[in-house]
Amino acid sequence: MNPIAFREPGPLPAALARRLIFYIITVMPKIVDHAERRAQIAAAAAQAIDEKGLDRVRLVDVARLASCTTGAVSHYFPDKDAVLVAALDHVLDNLAGYAPRSDPWSRADDPVEGFLDVFSEILPLDDARQRDWRIWIAFCGRAVRNPALAALHREYYADIQDGMARALADIGLASPGRDAQQLAVAVVAALDGLGLRATLEISEWPSERQRSQLAYQLAPLLRAKRALDPRPSQFHIQEKSA
Repeated sequence: MNPIAFREPGPLPAALARRLIFYIITVMPKIVDHAERRAQIAAAAAQAIDEKGLDRVRLVDVARLASCTTGAVSHYFPDKDAVLVAALDHVLDNLAGYAPRSDPWSRADDPVEGFLDVFSEILPLDDARQRDWRIWIAFCGRAVRNPALAALHREYYADIQDGMARALADIGLASPGRDAQQLAVAVVAALDGLGLRATLEISEWPSERQRSQLAYQLAPLLRAKRALDPRPSQFHIQEKSA
């Protein structure tokens, strides 16, 4: 006869209650936010790339930094390449997030200064941004000899340049169409070149020098009077497909 099933009504003994609570806790399934877990693994992959290098990073390094098993990594990503792409997405999201989400140029007396204030935040101005730029540059180097990665970079640049063109047109620094698109290419190229130089020579490029150099390169171009031309640019690249 089971003494628990036929005991008299009343509170359970403390020892038995503790055992039952432990049993309930251990058998309840853990609720996992899959999107958050993927993001954690992507962030860990970015850190592993920065520590080990793109060519030497292993899934076990990613799992260690994500505080999970390699099996958990494989559950969310089909292979190592997918993990690396997720790391690149994470880094680019970081860089985009450094620019303020608001539109300070709409409140600035000078829209050019407002524009430069916003987008200079993408440059490698501090340790976190320097790390993201190092990872981005590592992927760029790999893309030179990797057609799939090169195609992915073209898609990223398409999104970046299209978004930049819309911003330039929205604040009146360029006319929609060809003018905004070509000016966006110039702005992205300036950010790319300055970011690369500052990342490779970080001790020689403190944040204020980076900001002032970006203004020196772009302010005359942004203030220039250009002929309004609504035709699409031949250099325009379609946004990346979903």
